[in-house]
Amino acid sequence: MSGEILLQAKGVTKRFGSLTANRNIDLEVRSGTIHAILGENGAGKSTLMKMLYGVYVPDEGEFRMDGETVELHPPAKARARGIGMVFQDFRLVPAMTVLDNIALAEHGGGFRLRRKRLRERIREVSDRYGLKVDPDAWVWQLDLGQRQRLEIVKALMSENARVIIFDEPTSVLAPQEVEAFLDLLRRLRADGYGVLLITHKIREVLACADHVTVLRAGEVVWSAGREAGWDEAALVRAMIGDKSLQQVGRRNGPHGEPGGEKAPAEPEPFVTITGGVIKGDHGEMVLADVRLEARAGEILGVAGISGSGQRELAEALFGLRALAEGELRVAGRPMPADPRAFIEAGVTFVSEDPLRDSVIPGFTILEHMVLDGLPMKPKGAGIDWRGVREALEASGEARALALADPGRMADTLSGGNVQRMVLTRALLRKPKALIVSYPSRGLDIGTTRVIQQRLIELAESGTAVVLFSEDLDELLALSDRIVVLSGRRLHGPYRTEETDAAAIGSRMLKGESA
Repeated sequence: MSGEILLQAKGVTKRFGSLTANRNIDLEVRSGTIHAILGENGAGKSTLMKMLYGVYVPDEGEFRMDGETVELHPPAKARARGIGMVFQDFRLVPAMTVLDNIALAEHGGGFRLRRKRLRERIREVSDRYGLKVDPDAWVWQLDLGQRQRLEIVKALMSENARVIIFDEPTSVLAPQEVEAFLDLLRRLRADGYGVLLITHKIREVLACADHVTVLRAGEVVWSAGREAGWDEAALVRAMIGDKSLQQVGRRNGPHGEPGGEKAPAEPEPFVTITGGVIKGDHGEMVLADVRLEARAGEILGVAGISGSGQRELAEALFGLRALAEGELRVAGRPMPADPRAFIEAGVTFVSEDPLRDSVIPGFTILEHMVLDGLPMKPKGAGIDWRGVREALEASGEARALALADPGRMADTLSGGNVQRMVLTRALLRKPKALIVSYPSRGLDIGTTRVIQQRLIELAESGTAVVLFSEDLDELLALSDRIVVLSGRRLHGPYRTEETDAAAIGSRMLKGESA
């Protein structure tokens, strides 16, 4: 690797009780390079990054900068030494504006007299790196892609920033946005930053990384620069070892074999919207004239550029957001905007942001499971928690998704393990309809394949699945039909066997005129 060494980890180990999350890690970050960190969920990637950013203190080993041993904890010390981090679970205050969030991070609150200069600096950084950020927008109004841009601007605002850590940065981006983000990384590299990129997406590593380090079970098992000539197969082997990857693809859904004869009868719609108008949090028009049918035994894919109404449509399909106009029916019955009624009708929902929407601080994984999905076993006047745990651990869903220890606190889990938890819970309910947003977000390649296969099996058992995804390959592989959100309209549906990624991507950008 070329470039000056900006940051070194030497023999770093971190333990949480009996769990060793990182063991004897050696790592170098150099100026003008993009260093990718790969590994399956639970490999120790996020723990290592949080030590580099000062969130955790290593139990053994040291960090070095400028030729000397440094202390990075707490994060204020890491930032003072030029280390910034864009977290997978964004560290933002929703009730404040973009400007105030950045000011709080930069100045700790004493910023009133410097707001004009700060606003100018935000615009300078945004313009330089192609990040559209409105300083006066309220954070709670922003979608996940916009919040990520804010976090990146916040990390780059520091005048002495030298190392920027990105934790699963493209997991919230639509396909068209990913290339723009990779261009951002290349610009940071050209400007001399040392970039650490945590990702599960090997294509992105191949597109931009100068060096790759692979973690498995908390240890470095492979590390090499681009000059070593690595390819996708080599990176997958390094990540998963001897395990084989499950293959998934088009299934024998309600329309018959792909490319074959159409089935004689299509199933009845289970969830329908007719004449729907969906508004945003401030009453603004998000989607108009929505006509949607999700049929039993079908996977209906929903594609769209980030911020095209995915969140609002998903919430409407679960009763979290009322239609401003039109009608929503489940199993032929008009539904009120009340999630309880949807749950009773057999509808289950996995939101786009489980860390925000589905985790109760202080509750274990097991307690989350019995809230919705896993039956409680009575024992006297209480609950037979041992029996509940045994039932969970024996379930095919928990085993297939490698659910973390049920006794762990859910608010201490990585984003990927939270995703496993909420997906396991949703599958345990065996719903009649599943509204699922970005199921593979934050998951390693092996777990992603397992989830995709489970969704196929769920549909084949008769469930109506509405799949929101930013991954067009995933949508085309799993869906029977795809609808596209663009220009405040829902376009389609399009039969998957009659379209392709280029056509869907073009409609995402241009709507029906594509």
